[in-house]
Amino acid sequence: MVISKNLPLIETRNLEKIYSEGESETKALGGVSFNIEPGEFVAVMGPSGSGKSTLLHILGFLDRQSKGEYFFDNKELGQYSDDEVARVRNKKMGFVFQAFNLLPKTSVLENVKLPLLYSGIKESLWKDMAKEAIEQVGLSHRTNYLTSQLSGGEKQRVAIARALVSNPQVIFADEPTGNLDSKSGSSVMEIIEALNNQGHTIILITHETYTAEYAQRIITLKDGLIESDKKVEQRRKDAKDSFLK
Repeated sequence: MVISKNLPLIETRNLEKIYSEGESETKALGGVSFNIEPGEFVAVMGPSGSGKSTLLHILGFLDRQSKGEYFFDNKELGQYSDDEVARVRNKKMGFVFQAFNLLPKTSVLENVKLPLLYSGIKESLWKDMAKEAIEQVGLSHRTNYLTSQLSGGEKQRVAIARALVSNPQVIFADEPTGNLDSKSGSSVMEIIEALNNQGHTIILITHETYTAEYAQRIITLKDGLIESDKKVEQRRKDAKDSFLK
């Protein structure tokens, strides 16, 4: 399905998330509204407890809001059946996490193939698709290595290849440089930036300014509310300079 350039890929309207425990309630999101267009690179920043992870879980169909509306691909989350939610998450969304979430005693190739198990794509195509994704992150020479044999930066690149293998519309990157040194972090962010240049929508969750500045736009959350929503100026040079200091 081709998305119209006139329609946002993601739209939230007064999104709220309230966690209840006994008689106490915690409002993680207090009414968040924004649009993300196809092909945008958006960073969501904020300190711990600001609502970043809660927002990611809702946008990635991993949780549902308490109030408000969330439209993905011009359809409200509540209108998706459970089967449709699983299908969209598998085919249209890719996820990269701080902890990599790889199978340590399994090869790079097998890790990258994992999302294809439930994709409906012919199994005969899986190996070539996985190899292409691995090549895109510059790890063809590690294809048959166990992920436990890789450095942190290489593990994150495998995680990106796994997120990429189904050619998703949007890639959610949750603190992708959080466990990496500055050089490895810079390498990972350059790969994510290249994926955006190829047309993938990127939503980056981070608390690090120098990581966020790879994006075109930064949404800053504080106490479950949007504190600011700004375009990034001179993003590429400033981000690289900050990483290398």
